[in-house]
Amino acid sequence: MRESNNSFKDLEALWEAGLPPELETRVASQATNLAVFGRVVELFMPDALQTVVRMIGGNPDAPVGGPVSGRRPAPEEWPDWRTPPGGKPGLGR
Repeated sequence: MRESNNSFKDLEALWEAGLPPELETRVASQATNLAVFGRVVELFMPDALQTVVRMIGGNPDAPVGGPVSGRRPAPEEWPDWRTPPGGKPGLGR
């Protein structure tokens, strides 16, 4: 197959010739930095998320949807501190 003169390739070659020579080095270093960052995130992110969950109070051994340790009790579980010990309910209200 015969290669014809392509004006878009000529424009691309002219544009690339006008770019600064250090641009390729800068782009390559940014790509390397992103690749290294991706590997670091892939390696450490699961452990970091698990640590955050444990710090918040999640229990990794609890069943999914189970109660979280340190939860606030439901209103019917709250003690009524207005009733004196040994007294009749309703007197302290």
